[in-house]
Amino acid sequence: MRSRPVGRRPGWLLLVVAAVVVAAGVVATSARAQPVPDAADRFDAAWRLVEQRYWNLDDRPVDWDAARATYRPQALAADDPAGFYRAIEAMYDELADDHSIFVPPDRVEAMRREFGDLPCLGVFGQAGDGSPAPSGVRRELLEGDVGYVAVPLLVGGGVAADVRRAVEGLERQGARAFVLDLRGNPGGRLVTMMQVAGVFTRGLLWRALTNWTLPIPYPALGVPATDAPLAVLIDGGVNSAAEGLAGALQQRGRATIVGERSAGNVEAVLPFCLRDGSQAWIATGVLAPIGAPTWEGRGVLPDVPVPASDALDAALAWLREAEARP
Repeated sequence: MRSRPVGRRPGWLLLVVAAVVVAAGVVATSARAQPVPDAADRFDAAWRLVEQRYWNLDDRPVDWDAARATYRPQALAADDPAGFYRAIEAMYDELADDHSIFVPPDRVEAMRREFGDLPCLGVFGQAGDGSPAPSGVRRELLEGDVGYVAVPLLVGGGVAADVRRAVEGLERQGARAFVLDLRGNPGGRLVTMMQVAGVFTRGLLWRALTNWTLPIPYPALGVPATDAPLAVLIDGGVNSAAEGLAGALQQRGRATIVGERSAGNVEAVLPFCLRDGSQAWIATGVLAPIGAPTWEGRGVLPDVPVPASDALDAALAWLREAEARP
């Protein structure tokens, strides 16, 4: 069994939320409306969510029935809530997918502060303060007319707005082409990915593939701010929503991808809220471009393959060559 650091921060995070909530026909209700079930019911609810909603459970390196038989006695024999939740966390660790996690009630607020308020399927979430996290978006004008925009994470209410402001501001400064730097970006929220894509293009770009509903299409959101040539930098640290962003811009023919193959880790995660205040974040599907295979397991392949450390120079050279072509 793998050990889990307390308060592990997911290094991925693609969250399929609003559209799937509608598709599933599930609504959120107040925690006060439901009694907290006993320990056995709580454990079984956490186990059953994976059994019913996980997108490819048969392909995981775990017998989920055997996991229940192993961890249920441990959970029910625990002397305190912390021990009970540790057993469920350890059971979720057996999925070994770098996405799915169980979040005990005492860590939910920390997750909310980091990733923002997210609609929970099934229920019983609590309202957060809605404070947006800093976006970390950086911008710079390179070589006089190339706008450089770095996006380290697709989480936080201000990311897409800051990318849009960066692009518009750089164009006012004279930018005639853009570099979008996603190197090391571990991913983020689906809606943020859609909004950032909408700064550069429009239309239906993605579909979510699950084992419990028809493929769900997703569009770029917003009015494009520029049609200038675009290069996107990626590396092996690019995961999840960041892969979906780079891959969709490539598939659309809107951007040239420069750098190294991305992680190939585009499982779509849904948060389910349980009646005791805990949450189960479960990989319920994978993201794919419209009309093409998913990036899961294969990653986004660069059009200009170079070491990540050389990607910016290679992108600038490619943009200059593209500008010189008739």
